Amino acid sequence: MSRYARFAFAAHPDALNDLRTVPEEIRDLALLELQHLVHGNERGAAMHRELLGCHKVYVDPQTRWRLVIQYRDAPASSQHRREIYLLAVGERRDNAVYRTAAARLERRQETTNTPPENRATAARARSPHL
Repeated sequence: MSRYARFAFAAHPDALNDLRTVPEEIRDLALLELQHLVHGNERGAAMHRELLGCHKVYVDPQTRWRLVIQYRDAPASSQHRREIYLLAVGERRDNAVYRTAAARLERRQETTNTPPENRATAARARSPHL
């Protein structure tokens, strides 16, 4: 394994939640796969249709669990040019993880198309949970 990270890492907030809720042994394997990805030792299989631009990564030997990731430009403040963006972690059964990833991509696209003044207002709003 490469000693240095080749890619930065970022994740959809709900994907981090996915990691917290999967079984512990799957979480450990998923984190190991993410480490391999960040170090450039693994790539994942390219996806198509609504997940075009995404890659799937098999987590467990039985291939029941998947990561759905994107390779994208890293923020200007990063020391890396590209980043691994984790979209979803979940089971392959009934395409659950793929449906989740597609829904998160659609929500992100809707947010991107929101006028900047609306996003700024939302960012300044206080949480009702405080």
